[in-house]
Amino acid sequence: MGPMRFEESVFGSEFSVSGEKDGFSGPGSRFPDCTQEHSPSAREISRHLSRNWPQIKRELEFLSRHLAKWNLVKAIGVLSAARKSRFLRSRKPKYGSMNKGFTEEELERFFSVVDCPKMHLIFSFQAILGLRIGEAIRLNIKDLNLRTRELRIFTEKSGKTDYLRIPETLFDTTLAYISDYEKEISASQGFLFFSLEPGNRVKKPAPHLTTNTVRTLFHKYVRKAGLEEIYGYSAGGRPKPLFRFSPHSLRHYSITNFCRKNGGNVALASKFARHTNLQVTMTYIHSGKEELYSSIERAHNQDILNKIRRIQEQV
Repeated sequence: MGPMRFEESVFGSEFSVSGEKDGFSGPGSRFPDCTQEHSPSAREISRHLSRNWPQIKRELEFLSRHLAKWNLVKAIGVLSAARKSRFLRSRKPKYGSMNKGFTEEELERFFSVVDCPKMHLIFSFQAILGLRIGEAIRLNIKDLNLRTRELRIFTEKSGKTDYLRIPETLFDTTLAYISDYEKEISASQGFLFFSLEPGNRVKKPAPHLTTNTVRTLFHKYVRKAGLEEIYGYSAGGRPKPLFRFSPHSLRHYSITNFCRKNGGNVALASKFARHTNLQVTMTYIHSGKEELYSSIERAHNQDILNKIRRIQEQV
């Protein structure tokens, strides 16, 4: 199927052929004319394109094989710009210099109301090891090295596998949790934060908690702790409140705490956080695994671990 048949293969005869010479439509064009009285809506066009995706894919593959290099680069740029403008959130912070991470006092208040052992542990992994919510919900018993206390983490965001050492208190708490929920974890293919309820998720979901479930429970505990704080409202026809705290706030706290407890070593904190935006800089910094692991122990051996232990005894 050649490129000359692209419009016909995509739009077929559903949309009228415009003979206008002005605007985007031209003689013989099957793309909808914006000047037509009954031109299709954006939603109708999107649905039609979705139904015809196999044909579109074949045309794109044809163009990718035969376009000149610079035209191919331009085509990629057009698609990338469209994706960013339509589907990616702006990276410009809406909260200025406001700290979206927990303070020590706020974190203690938050954990004091988390009465579910499963949620207590998943939030502890975020607050202590800085796990992203998507990484935390996918923790599997196979990711634990019982001999070295290492945790294997696969980051979908970067497509990399990293390793961090689990501080001793958190490790002991994790082993006790596994012992208490051995049957449920086994039934859910080894996922620590199992979910045996199908709910309204996609077909054949992984048997672990979803990010939406964790976010919902997180906000429930934030409200219960009296920490709900709105700093603004989203733009659009139906503005939504913007909350200071989210599950990612636990990661904010963890990274800040790590950096503070290690003399402001930003380079080491970047490795702890497994950031990729400083990859070039990191190639010039040599810090071995043992230095990273000993720093994790120093960051947590007396402070937040002891606080969480006291709270666990009270719950």
